[in-house]
Amino acid sequence: MSTYSEATLHLESDTDEVEINSGNSGNGMSSQQGKENSNDYKCISDLTDDDIRGMEFSTENEATTFYELYAHLHGFNVRKDNVQRDCENRIVMRQLLCNKEGTSDGSSRPTMRTGCQAKLRLRYDIVHKKFRVFVFNPTHNHELTPERLVHLIPKYRKLIEVDKQVVDGLHSQGVRTCHIVGYLMGQKGGGHEGLGFIRKDLYNYTDHQARVRIAEGDTYATLSYFQGKADDDASFFSEFSFTDDGRLENIFWADATSRFDYECFGDVVAFDATYRKNRYGKPLVIFSRYNHHGETTIFAVALVCDETIKTYKWVLNMFSKAMYGKHPKAVITDGDKSMREAIRVVFPNTRHCLCA
Repeated sequence: MSTYSEATLHLESDTDEVEINSGNSGNGMSSQQGKENSNDYKCISDLTDDDIRGMEFSTENEATTFYELYAHLHGFNVRKDNVQRDCENRIVMRQLLCNKEGTSDGSSRPTMRTGCQAKLRLRYDIVHKKFRVFVFNPTHNHELTPERLVHLIPKYRKLIEVDKQVVDGLHSQGVRTCHIVGYLMGQKGGGHEGLGFIRKDLYNYTDHQARVRIAEGDTYATLSYFQGKADDDASFFSEFSFTDDGRLENIFWADATSRFDYECFGDVVAFDATYRKNRYGKPLVIFSRYNHHGETTIFAVALVCDETIKTYKWVLNMFSKAMYGKHPKAVITDGDKSMREAIRVVFPNTRHCLCA
């Protein structure tokens, strides 16, 4: 008979089964042979409370995975609670709870917290270098979710890759999302229970994919727009940079009017980055100053990926190229260090001033 208090259990992540090693690992028994031995191989659903109280795990993540599998089989959800660390910041105690532990603070639905005391508490055994279960309470004070409805628990709902491929394929053929739900139910059988997700999850996925396609389409639309501007106006200037994997990284542009205005009023230029104020969450760099009427004049604009020295050097080099190599006598910035260094390198004879 196995001594579970000394057992080390190895999780099979794609099943609900665990292999129990009772200290006989030196006998050369293979994993498959272990599975054929009923004393060394158990389903999680067959484990007794005492079995679990005697379990040990190599890592905290392994223990968490086990308890999440256990929770899935028994119809509840898990959340992490208290953790204690030693002086070297290593976890020495971790507590996992039923997600209905605690009481409602009024901001959530009353049924979300029932004061449930079900838990699994782990303590790190320094001698054996294992996480050992030293508190296990299997008792819940609320109804557990029936097996046929477990897939409705948010943590366990998901579209697997095969489902996503089917959804993408049907959408590309013009099939509506509501019809895709019916198709998947028919393919899997068992109605909604066989899906592994709910209708809302599918709509969320298709909405996300649509946003991705729109974002990717923006790149093509932008390049096409600038090409069209260049075809209509020989003095329109634009440059782009791309990442190693071919994604659009930085954009710089200046039209004919802006370039002419710089020729007339570009002795002093304000160099400013309006950070994350556009829909892409990227810095928008603006070169501007005043004309002879005291009106703000835009010389050039750039939409960039970040505010690093490398990026600003690229922007300033494009500005110099657009303005036929004419550098301003002075550049006004807000004191950003990356801007200052880029100006020093690209415009070495230009005076750098701080805005008031």
